[in-house]
Amino acid sequence: MFIDAKALPRNAIVRSDICIVGAGPAGIALATELRHCGLRVTLLESGGLNEACSERGQPDSGSVFEGHRGLHTTRRFGGNANLWLVDAGLGANHLRLATLTAADFEQRAWIANSGWPLTLDELKPYYARAQSWFELPQRHYGPGDWEGADAPRLPLHGSGLRTSMFQFADKDVVLKKNRDLIGASGDITCYYHATAARLAMDEAGARVSAVHACAQPGHALVFEADTIILTQGGLATPQLLLASNDRQRAGIGNQHDLVGRYFMDHPLIFGGTFTPVSRKLIDRMTLYDLRRIDGSSGMGHLQLTDATLRGEPCVNLSTLLFPRRSMSRRREIGFRASQRVRDALGKRGRLRKRDLLAMLYGLDGVAQQYNDRLLKPISHLGVGGWSKAGTPSHRLDYFEVLHQAEQPPRHDNRVRLGQERDDLGNRLIDIQWRWHDQDIAMVHKAQDIVARELARSGVGTFNIRRPFEIKTSSTTHYLGTTRMHEDPRRGVVDRDGRVHGVDNLFIGGSAVFPSSGYANPTLTIVALSLRLADRIRAQAQAQAGQRGIDVAPGAAHRDGARSR
Repeated sequence: MFIDAKALPRNAIVRSDICIVGAGPAGIALATELRHCGLRVTLLESGGLNEACSERGQPDSGSVFEGHRGLHTTRRFGGNANLWLVDAGLGANHLRLATLTAADFEQRAWIANSGWPLTLDELKPYYARAQSWFELPQRHYGPGDWEGADAPRLPLHGSGLRTSMFQFADKDVVLKKNRDLIGASGDITCYYHATAARLAMDEAGARVSAVHACAQPGHALVFEADTIILTQGGLATPQLLLASNDRQRAGIGNQHDLVGRYFMDHPLIFGGTFTPVSRKLIDRMTLYDLRRIDGSSGMGHLQLTDATLRGEPCVNLSTLLFPRRSMSRRREIGFRASQRVRDALGKRGRLRKRDLLAMLYGLDGVAQQYNDRLLKPISHLGVGGWSKAGTPSHRLDYFEVLHQAEQPPRHDNRVRLGQERDDLGNRLIDIQWRWHDQDIAMVHKAQDIVARELARSGVGTFNIRRPFEIKTSSTTHYLGTTRMHEDPRRGVVDRDGRVHGVDNLFIGGSAVFPSSGYANPTLTIVALSLRLADRIRAQAQAQAGQRGIDVAPGAAHRDGARSR
């Protein structure tokens, strides 16, 4: 069921067995997986059900983003699922999914603090369950289930590069189907407009007893539970832990100054251009288009192999190919000048007369790009379908390359509490984030490997754009701020997501990633949530069995609220 927290009495106390903080994909997957197991589950959402609430907890004026172009979060049921806008042939309502690879879970000597305490084999069953949770068929993320005679993979002959697939999830699975499941459930109650402010601990500092929340200014609430799980993501999770300093002065789980550190994102990088050895090859690259295939949506891309990631000092990255048509030199001059004019206007800088003249000189080039990218887009990150247009090579002759790159975990990239406060009295976050020269060098190395392998295979030429150029520094994949490690001196949570030193506090979602890979994290986030749900369910049933309590599946309870 759903309850507006604003309708509860001030200082009300709500009691349940499990309290999940954050109703994004991680929290929703956890809650729905814990239905019918005899546990009362409370799910807290800081925003509304349908309307987007005002942003809280955003960076204050002390934040430093060296190369980062801002942060985006959604305070609304479903979290960032509300931002999924890829048009996968059924409208702009899908999300790109991919799995991490075996090498992503492993430690790499040239990337400090890399590696997970889990392996890909351990997570594979949960990836399969996550696929079902998204109502997708059990199709592999390799090209075997997707290619055909008319859509073969590129003939890559070396061992350094391979074709992989993206699949696409419908956000309505999260925002409608699972919302309906929660609404009809007798053992899950979602309180919306309930912003967690701090966690209360027992006197020994060994257990969390409650989540103190606010429905609106001056309207405090308390949510008590035996087990508390934080699934708010890489920004709000460290914010809440650091603000909870009544018993642990540095914040819960922060005894080794790790909460908020190792903040990572996935930048999108202009890679350059790929020119096929023959224009006719474009007609056989349908696999790399975003398209519907037998009732599912998929898109091929190029990926470094695990052998490469284990043997060469590079980061992982995806190479996406978007077809383009060449412009004459005059049109190219006009289009590039229009970009400089646009940038100057956006930054309120000084317009240069020569740029204005160059733009007029190649005005038809500006019109061509406007048509190809906006009015009738050939393709871009959120739109495909270029391969359906008859013989693509008649109008397309090269590919623009876009990389989604891994960012190494850096101790000095961090989220911490700032001095400013929001309208509820909670301290805003202060973010220190930058790219290191060594990180850029490892991206360059990965690009060089892609160019080498394409040339070795004889399929074309990858002309790398240098210097390093970021299209956007954030894909709203906020990772790593409560990293997973078995050693409490090197991580905030253990391999099961339990906060070191706190018996009943768990963290799910993107904050626990110790290494990011390049892959969109949502499939892994849901897989980890399903794994954590198994752990919580088994633990609760074992404890109930010891007390002689019947917790057979199907038992239902309802939360109650009382005034303090």
